[in-house]
Amino acid sequence: MLSGNLCVSLTGETLQDVFASDISGVDCVEVRLDYLKNPLDSLNARWDRFPVPVIATCRGKERGGLFDGSLEEEIRILEVAARNGARWVDIDYRYARPVPPAEVIASYHNFDETPADLTSIAGQAFAAGGKIAKIATQVNRWDDNRRLLSLLAATNPKPLIVAGMGDIGQITRIVGLSRGSFLSYAASNRQAAPGQLTVKEMLDTYKFRRIQRSTKLLGILGMPVGHSLSPVLHNRAFAAANLDFAYVKLPAPDIKDFAENARTVGLAGFSVTIPHKVAIMPYLSRVTPAASAVGAVNTVSEEGGEWVGDNTDVHGVEAALKSVGFDPRGKKVVVMGRGGGAKAAIAAVQGAREVRVLSRAEIAEAGRIACDLLINATPVGMYPNVDTSPVDGQIQADVVFDMVYNPATTALLQQAAAQNKKTVSGTAMFLAQAARQFEIWTGQPAPAEVYSRL
Repeated sequence: MLSGNLCVSLTGETLQDVFASDISGVDCVEVRLDYLKNPLDSLNARWDRFPVPVIATCRGKERGGLFDGSLEEEIRILEVAARNGARWVDIDYRYARPVPPAEVIASYHNFDETPADLTSIAGQAFAAGGKIAKIATQVNRWDDNRRLLSLLAATNPKPLIVAGMGDIGQITRIVGLSRGSFLSYAASNRQAAPGQLTVKEMLDTYKFRRIQRSTKLLGILGMPVGHSLSPVLHNRAFAAANLDFAYVKLPAPDIKDFAENARTVGLAGFSVTIPHKVAIMPYLSRVTPAASAVGAVNTVSEEGGEWVGDNTDVHGVEAALKSVGFDPRGKKVVVMGRGGGAKAAIAAVQGAREVRVLSRAEIAEAGRIACDLLINATPVGMYPNVDTSPVDGQIQADVVFDMVYNPATTALLQQAAAQNKKTVSGTAMFLAQAARQFEIWTGQPAPAEVYSRL
């Protein structure tokens, strides 16, 4: 019995849609028969026409799917799929039974939570009438990820598939195979489960096939982090340098929950973004003088079993200003925001004649303050709210620097350019600080060809 490795879920509404699906780069497919407009159409389908093995699934509405027939009708459809060439059929573990000649995946799904009795449920799935057990649960906390991955670390009587649903649970999909999961699911044209990544994301962004048990796992901690381009950039750099590292997104609404579970899920370090650059500090063993001077951390590495906080944002701001020839000495600088990014901006313009920091309530006045440099250190204008700007009307600054890097040209920068102001994109800062992070984590020079552009 061979693992299917990367499996794409096909959710076409017709058989024509299913068989026309792009399955390049995957090892097997899961055909969601309950997504068909008429699931009975599948009775005439030859699943051995696919160039890769097929998992047939027809999940009833009571079990989180779309099929509105009875359980017996669901099983009958899967029995026909097995006779027509499906390699596996996925059945709720409570009703799993032999479906020859296919092998049965006895599955447990919980779309609300990862239950407290997870180990007991896994035991029931193993004991059910299937060759493979599957546990798929909604991940709401990092403790849920820890418990799901711990199932893979146990000595199990059968092959096990683990899938953490939701954005927080994406890490289980990316590293699951390397931890012993029988396979990992990806999406084709639409998600078949919350948090599913596309095949392209799994292969191109996260370099899924490069990840092994030995891979050092890093990521971007924040809330939200959906906009972040850090995984694309860092994973490209690790591949270029032929290093056994992988970088993922680490969305965390609760910093304490994350900090208590980060090491046990296998993280060797991480970047930190909004809103955790200051909040993470009490959970670190120590911080570098650079981070201490700023009062914020954007980079965490592991040294001697301890978390160490550093700050590369200052370096990034300095590099961005240098790229346009701006020297802050003797200048007046206005900074919008009071978070970690703002603290780094203030540290980077030491030598300025005056630095005025505006709170959120004061930002509306920013455009009317005459200054040499205006810096946006807030998330205003960040994807997906790309049409918003923290400043209205005329801008009195000579140079405008937006620390937001996605999009590269924000509404604020467009506004400033239209007024013939010199502009500085957050992209320059992002690349420079990211290159320094690479050096901290790996101890090697950052590959310039990667960190020179997005």
